[in-house]
Amino acid sequence: AIVGAGIAGLSVAYALARAGARPVVLERHGIAEAASGRNGGFILAGVVENFVAACRRFGPAAARRIWRVTVTNRVLLAAIARRHAIACDLAWNGSLQLAGDDDEWQEIRESAAALGAQGVRVTLHPETRSAVHEEDGEMHPVRFVRGLADAAETLGARIHEGTNATAVHADRVVTPRGTVRAGAVVSCTNAYSARLLAGARIAPVRGQMLATAPIAERIFPRPVYAHRGYRYWRQDRQGRVLVGGWRDTAMEVEVGEDATPTDRVQRHLDAFLAEHGVRAPVTHRWAGIMGFSHDGLPYIGKRASGVYMLAGFTGHGNAFAIAGGEIVASLIRTGHHPDADLFDPDRP
Repeated sequence: AIVGAGIAGLSVAYALARAGARPVVLERHGIAEAASGRNGGFILAGVVENFVAACRRFGPAAARRIWRVTVTNRVLLAAIARRHAIACDLAWNGSLQLAGDDDEWQEIRESAAALGAQGVRVTLHPETRSAVHEEDGEMHPVRFVRGLADAAETLGARIHEGTNATAVHADRVVTPRGTVRAGAVVSCTNAYSARLLAGARIAPVRGQMLATAPIAERIFPRPVYAHRGYRYWRQDRQGRVLVGGWRDTAMEVEVGEDATPTDRVQRHLDAFLAEHGVRAPVTHRWAGIMGFSHDGLPYIGKRASGVYMLAGFTGHGNAFAIAGGEIVASLIRTGHHPDADLFDPDRP
């Protein structure tokens, strides 16, 4: 039994169903209605921080292993989209990492050298203090997650939308209409994990975005990830410009579960459009609630309570969820996965 029908819960369901299980997914609202459907559609390798910063935080050996997990995630995502013909505008045009200050530019340069030594294709552009990560991608996140749901159901998973879980235990999920008993229970509610899991250590953080009407000119050839991930933008296949971030201008208020866009942040997004000469009207403004872990890594695995967990993506769910689903499925089926130690939910 899996709680949550975002990219995490459906990744677990898909992996288990492919292995012959018949998972049940319970979703309070609808498929991809939370952060899984409200993000920018970036498919980046690594954690939120650049690779050098990740090495400092987690140690070089762990940082390399974490990077490889996200590369595996990218391969798995592409394979699912291809295998099930998911029309989600999936493209592999790379991503541009843009420095916001001198220190970040130095880290980007050091990261490029370190990753290049491992065979990762990164191209530096000193004139703009940026680096192109050639193997990154982008997609329409709602279409991918809904396609993933269809694929999981085709393989035998059952998805129940409009079903609110009120409690989870190692062998059952309690809902207002009854109890679902299962051989394993997985919580995939990300920013809302604390509602079900005591001591979940996930902070809900608001991320805001906007989208314009399509424009004919191709201004941004690939997704851009700037200012240590606090700002990001891309132009989709239809020509719409998607802009998000600027949370760093209002850190004290961009927290909690309220997914209402604010004028304070939206003005910065509007200013970005003006600065880059984008005159197309804004057609959509929205916010999504991200789940930030205590150390920047997701929680993937079995808690001491016996409940499994896949959550705490810190804004990088598209980079970890598919591989994370494979890890959880392997732990449920065999009790082992070679990378599970990296993401232990009960780690200090």
